[in-house]
Amino acid sequence: MPQRIAVIGAGVLGLAVAESLSRRGAQVTVFDKNYPGSGTSQISYAWVNANGKEPIRYHDLNAHAIDEHKRWQASHPASPRWLLETGTLEWAADESSLRQLAQRAAKLTTLDYPVEKRSRAALLGALPELRLDPRIQHAWFFPSECLLYPSLFIASLLADLRASGGQLVCNNEVTTLTETGRDVHLTMASGDEWRGDQLVLATGRWAPELMSQCGLELAMTDANRADPVACSFLAQTQPLPISLKCNLITPELNVRPDGGGRLMLQALDLDHHADPARPVSPDGLIGKEMLRRLRRLFKNAEGARIERIETGQRSRPADGLPASGYISESARVYLMVSHSGMTLAPLLGRLVAEEMLSGTASPMLSAFAPHRLLRPLSAVAKAAPAYLPSAQ
Repeated sequence: MPQRIAVIGAGVLGLAVAESLSRRGAQVTVFDKNYPGSGTSQISYAWVNANGKEPIRYHDLNAHAIDEHKRWQASHPASPRWLLETGTLEWAADESSLRQLAQRAAKLTTLDYPVEKRSRAALLGALPELRLDPRIQHAWFFPSECLLYPSLFIASLLADLRASGGQLVCNNEVTTLTETGRDVHLTMASGDEWRGDQLVLATGRWAPELMSQCGLELAMTDANRADPVACSFLAQTQPLPISLKCNLITPELNVRPDGGGRLMLQALDLDHHADPARPVSPDGLIGKEMLRRLRRLFKNAEGARIERIETGQRSRPADGLPASGYISESARVYLMVSHSGMTLAPLLGRLVAEEMLSGTASPMLSAFAPHRLLRPLSAVAKAAPAYLPSAQ
């Protein structure tokens, strides 16, 4: 009889593991309190990379994930392309930043991560609309890196899940979960119930809420606070006559193509103003500053307008590293949470599915077990939790 497995959270991580489990024969149901991709996955710069990610085991996980993304795209030749194999160009202006970038590029080379140095002439030849600061004499190109269209990726995951027999239940929040020695029991806001063999918590930045039902506190950055570590402005322009074909990381502005001539903009030094509780207008100070920087970076941007600015909220464990593993002794409740969800989703989906169905721990995930981030809730904080410990 196939294992009955529930996945809570229909973002990229939840859908990737659900698809992998269903394709391997599990009977999978995905629950989400809203609709697929409506959480952290909806607002993301979606840069697929292993650039500067430390320690080495985290770099390796992300580097393997880039290859996994490319395999997934290649296995769907009839689907709209969600993965853009663009590479990333990065440069620095001041001496300190330039030295740090050169050191990072050198280290990545020793890790067999593809790195190419590009001259100023090559940059101007490849990007004819570029206004390049006179101080910039060269840049580094990271050819293996990619960009994602999150909505198209989610659409492909949903199609695969349904084709393999997986079920999706949306707009119905899981309100309580109970684990026994025999099964996991979920109750929904609608009053519906689910019982099965295993459960995956893939709720992103909402993970601490469900973990508290398990009598556990999960250490995560609070994405609801004004914190540049947890939040970032993402702006989308109107279509522009700028032939940008790759991801740009520049001293003032990060810029990526976003379809139909639109560009997505990110200025990390402005993120100390980002507050999820205070939306900003495209015509406000943040939007005007982003446009000033865009016009300094590109010709043909004089008439640029920003269509919208959103505040992306990162799903980030407290130490910045993924948390992936069982949280209960009975090995029935599995936690998946990661800041690099867009990069890691296909690889984590496969590794977690293999781990859950085989009962054998994945060597690639062993360094990211969640216990380092967990502690029991205080007696006061966890009064009458809905979660019950495993009954042996």
